[in-house]
Amino acid sequence: MKTFELKIITPDGMMYDAEAESILVRTTLGDVTILPSHADYLALIEYGHVKIKSDGKERFAAATNGFLSVSGGKVRVVATTFEFADEIDKDRAERAKREAEERRDRAKSDAELRVAEMKLKRALLRLDVSNRM
Repeated sequence: MKTFELKIITPDGMMYDAEAESILVRTTLGDVTILPSHADYLALIEYGHVKIKSDGKERFAAATNGFLSVSGGKVRVVATTFEFADEIDKDRAERAKREAEERRDRAKSDAELRVAEMKLKRALLRLDVSNRM
């Protein structure tokens, strides 16, 4: 099966560096699937599900605040955070969800509300991805 080079990078370092058969990423414009020989492409990621197929196996992950780039047959995901489903601590994600909901309910300003909603979106994404293992 044809593959392409896939690298996923965060401020913490290289999260993935291997050949892949496909990657599906939820971008700000919707879900995009990249296959070998895909045209050059650039898209923003806000809070996105990621599905990587490599060696016939699928892995699910969560990515936040970054971009997906396809150039010259090489694919890059650069994100603020990236976690594979099997690395997500469900209890911690549940706590983060509860705390974000409480912060949202107590918000006294638009800024506090926006921060709480961003934290809630991330917690919900992590919980959803962790259930796809």
